[in-house]
Amino acid sequence: MKNILARGGVEFVAVFLGIALSLWVDDYRENVNIRRDVRNSLNAIALELAENKETLSFTINAIKFNDTFSDRLLDTKNFDNQNIATKDSIWLANIIPLGNKLYVNAYKNMASSGLLYKIYDRKLLYDIQTVYENDITNFEWWVDYETKFVEHIDKYIFKNLALSKKAYNWELDWNNVNTVNGLKTTEFQNLMIGNRSNRDILKYYADRLIISMENILKGIEDYNKSR
Repeated sequence: MKNILARGGVEFVAVFLGIALSLWVDDYRENVNIRRDVRNSLNAIALELAENKETLSFTINAIKFNDTFSDRLLDTKNFDNQNIATKDSIWLANIIPLGNKLYVNAYKNMASSGLLYKIYDRKLLYDIQTVYENDITNFEWWVDYETKFVEHIDKYIFKNLALSKKAYNWELDWNNVNTVNGLKTTEFQNLMIGNRSNRDILKYYADRLIISMENILKGIEDYNKSR
């Protein structure tokens, strides 16, 4: 009887250990797969942020370049003395939106899959969420606002200025009295000043975003080295 009980006890322990070992192996494999998927998702975010940095740098450089043209258009006295080609260049630099939307698909995919919340580095997680949920959203609000503001400029052009009949890119008829006078009104001057201010705000947020993205890229690099 004792031998039967002893044998049964050994078999029970063996079965228990087998189940426990199987569960441990399954859990281990699951954790390995999660770490791999998190790493792959973070690498996708890193690529996305690198592309966004290029977009932001382009926006910043475009704003810096076009700032000088804004000043030259507002200086109506000297502007009148420019030749037509120069006037066209100054004009076109002031009537196009310069902001661009950013990529967010890699982040959305990681968040929807739940892998975002598997990042063990809480600071890295917070930084990624802050950039995507707050900073990029705020930047793109100003991109939309700049675009809408340019629409107000377009309305002013149609109502108060004269486009050249040979125009392909919204060049003006510089000899038309409506154009000459329309560029000197307080309303138009305010539109140009407001547009320049919007671009300065875009540049400010773009500069901040680049710094934040560089910190995240360094954080992802360190994260991958630690796993």
